[in-house]
Amino acid sequence: MQASAVREVMHTLLGRGLTTPQVEQLAQASVGKRAAAGQALMNEGERPSGLLLLLQGDVEIFKRGGDGQRQLLAKIVAPTLLGEMSIITDRPTSATVVAVTECDYQLLTRSQFQRLIASDSLAAYKLVVVIAGILAERLGQLDRKVLEPRS
Repeated sequence: MQASAVREVMHTLLGRGLTTPQVEQLAQASVGKRAAAGQALMNEGERPSGLLLLLQGDVEIFKRGGDGQRQLLAKIVAPTLLGEMSIITDRPTSATVVAVTECDYQLLTRSQFQRLIASDSLAAYKLVVVIAGILAERLGQLDRKVLEPRS
């Protein structure tokens, strides 16, 4: 994916109050990656690699159930953020993310994010606000799912 296209998708994805220079700062702090269909981008229980800004492609998210079987949680289409909890905490990855199609993504490692925070980067603080909004939305979805009447 060309650099200009990467920045355009990142701006669309993160545009909630981030300026073009701030998106550029996050793009420069992250690393462009590509995953083939069938490749895991993250594995449940492993040390997190960081925040993935999925720019292009489709992924499936799986979690092991109590019986040890892998269960499909969601199918996700780019653009989106993945691994947002790993940028905030250093806990093991909570689910496995597998590419369904070839995927292009930017990886912002926790250490690179910490460097941005240490330098008082406004872009990093705004990214935290974006992540908080995503986590709040996902928590709301979970609440609605838990409260659904069971058949």
